[in-house]
Amino acid sequence: MLAAVHTAGRAGRLTGVPLIATDGRRAMVLPLRARDTVLGTLLLTAAEQDTPGSAGRAGVGPDFLADLADRAALSLDNARLAERDREVADTLQRSLLSGTCPQDPRYRVVTEYRPAVHTLEVGGDWYDVFATSAESVGIVVGDVVGRGLHAASAMGQLRSAVRALATAQDGPAAVLRHMDEFVASFAAGQMTTLAYAELSLDSGELRYACAGHLPPLLIEPGGVPTYLWRARSGPLGATAAGRARAEASLTVPRGSRLLLYTDGLVERRGERLQQRLDRLAELAAEHRQTPLPALAGRLSDAMRPAGDDDMCLLALDFADAAPFRAEVPARMSELAGLRAALERWLAAQGVGDYDRFGIVLATAEAVANAIEHGYDFDEGRSVGVLAQVDGDAVAVRVADSGQWRPPRSALQRGRGLTLIGRVMHDLVIDRGAGTTVLMRRTVSPGRRAE
Repeated sequence: MLAAVHTAGRAGRLTGVPLIATDGRRAMVLPLRARDTVLGTLLLTAAEQDTPGSAGRAGVGPDFLADLADRAALSLDNARLAERDREVADTLQRSLLSGTCPQDPRYRVVTEYRPAVHTLEVGGDWYDVFATSAESVGIVVGDVVGRGLHAASAMGQLRSAVRALATAQDGPAAVLRHMDEFVASFAAGQMTTLAYAELSLDSGELRYACAGHLPPLLIEPGGVPTYLWRARSGPLGATAAGRARAEASLTVPRGSRLLLYTDGLVERRGERLQQRLDRLAELAAEHRQTPLPALAGRLSDAMRPAGDDDMCLLALDFADAAPFRAEVPARMSELAGLRAALERWLAAQGVGDYDRFGIVLATAEAVANAIEHGYDFDEGRSVGVLAQVDGDAVAVRVADSGQWRPPRSALQRGRGLTLIGRVMHDLVIDRGAGTTVLMRRTVSPGRRAE
């Protein structure tokens, strides 16, 4: 037999539906109501069967049970709202972090973001890479105080502000000063830490500044990983009145890697921060030959198998320059365009004026020889030119597929090759299926002009 009776509690509200099951147990179904919404029902059953004289033995009235249901409903509703906020914050954060960085053969970037494992909330960690000019790139990693939707929203505004301020090309210190002014009227951004750097893709000059953030790690080819500890100041909004933001600069050799990261990568309970930084430097040295796409993941796995905080890691590879390639039609009038294009490429690699003159002169002479002696001025053919940086030298390859023809006048024999041999330090000529001229010039120390 199953009986049901509506019971009214305080203020006449419906507190529950008492039930008596066929086995004699007492039960009650109560609505779970929060913010004028019924989320579900709560079923309570007695531990013992109902027997004569047992009614009211526990002394639990309907008002108590109603309060219990209200508290359970409120807890469920708070959990529902928290989960919704987490999903919104996670969507916002990941949408902001999913932007693609500018494509340029002179550098490559990989990133890694991992949320904390002990909480459902997301934080305010972020990274960004963007062009500040045609020849420079801005790199930033930051950490907003707080968690959840509030921190993710603040992160988005700060990220946009850094981008906007960096395009003025005033340098990292100026960016931090303007960010101080921005957070003065934006409370959610105060005490944010960030590391911001600008890299010149031509000269390799790196200018950087850290606002309360951990130092970037530079891994030079064949060198010991080095933390960039200079140009440090307090978090955004915490700078003392009259104190100027500082920046530092250095020249980064090609083939170097730069790591920017948040504290979640290196901080761990029970271990000193310096020990963790030393460990990161050791891992970076061990993985200096690891292909860039796998680097961020391997470092994150080794440093943070299970973290207590969000973390993000940005790894930038300042790649050796993309080689210069050209297919030059077999016309002498094309040499002017070749000279100009090769001149621009060499300048972009930082090769000084004197060395540029010699390399351009030798290359143009080799192409002219191919047009005349390889193709006999056959304008339907072309000469391939490949130039690339090789350590402290520039190597050039000029190749044609024609049949070598000696000069028409003996007085002209060898003059072009003699000139090439004098301005280039190494010269090899292969006359097989066509003619290939291999040239190499060691440029001034440091290779790149100051």
